[in-house]
Amino acid sequence: ENSISKEEYEKEIKKYIVDDKIKFMADAKKDYDAKVYNSAIPKFEKLIEVNYKPAENNYYLGDMLFKRKKYDQAIVHFKKSAMLNDKASYMPTLLLNSAISFENTKDKDNAKNFYSTLIELYPNSKEAKTAKTNLNKL
Repeated sequence: ENSISKEEYEKEIKKYIVDDKIKFMADAKKDYDAKVYNSAIPKFEKLIEVNYKPAENNYYLGDMLFKRKKYDQAIVHFKKSAMLNDKASYMPTLLLNSAISFENTKDKDNAKNFYSTLIELYPNSKEAKTAKTNLNKL
């Protein structure tokens, strides 16, 4: 078996990402869809590192961290994603999961703000229904 150093591996990965970001992102999304987060997380981190589709990739990374109950980290990525593209199709989910993350980190004010914003911006979404329920409990 030929083993390469971590540095060489990093260099190969970087070259691969730069050469074929589209394929690399497709691989990352395939892992994400299959819920293979151990493999998907570092791929999305690399895509963000090379600044490829940062809004979308920060969302995916945030979502996986959210699912792993790493709420503080999820909030950071959700915030970056929303700042880069607040018209994305996943915004209702991003807002809801941000609010739930804030609730789980005992930040009730931000949780209320995010639930309210979601209800205001996407009143007919299924996420808004959940937001209303959660907001009433706060």
